[in-house]
Amino acid sequence: MQKSPTKPKSGSKEEMLRRRRLGDLQRLYRHRYGRTLLPDDDAGREDLRELLLIASLAYNPERMMRNTIGNWAPWMDKEEATQMIDDVNRTPIYERKTKARELGDRLRLTDYERKTLAIVTIRPFDVTDDELLKLRKAKDAGRKWRKRREAQKKPRDAWLAIHQISRQQPWKKRGISRATWYRRRARETGP
Repeated sequence: MQKSPTKPKSGSKEEMLRRRRLGDLQRLYRHRYGRTLLPDDDAGREDLRELLLIASLAYNPERMMRNTIGNWAPWMDKEEATQMIDDVNRTPIYERKTKARELGDRLRLTDYERKTLAIVTIRPFDVTDDELLKLRKAKDAGRKWRKRREAQKKPRDAWLAIHQISRQQPWKKRGISRATWYRRRARETGP
């Protein structure tokens, strides 16, 4: 028995991304509107539509969309809710799967909001992709630096000072082997 192509697998990458993005959107809306519901105006309806586009990709889309409307916009009457659900269902699947940059532009998500709320599936509109890459690399370098410090690794300058002799290879100038050079050096400098 074949599964329907529109039903996502619960552990698939697409389903994980959908769930994370839904959580990110809900966190953003709670931040912007407080613990209250979406406002009963055009902006509230646009934000609700964004939630419904993601909810429509769930395993049971009708139920998920109705629950989303009930939780976020209980002020919406049944006829308007049905009309909005029909509109979302008529939207092609590829348009429901919005790119991170495009969604960030539509929501006007700032980098400050993104960092504060730990939003990872939506890109900010006020930072370019190159700047995001530089920020990511700097964050990664800082994380690696802290990890090296916790492991009590020597800083590069100290390591180079110790290993500078190996790079110069003084044993080759004297015409002896490396092991012999280090043995004689140990005898001269003492333990």
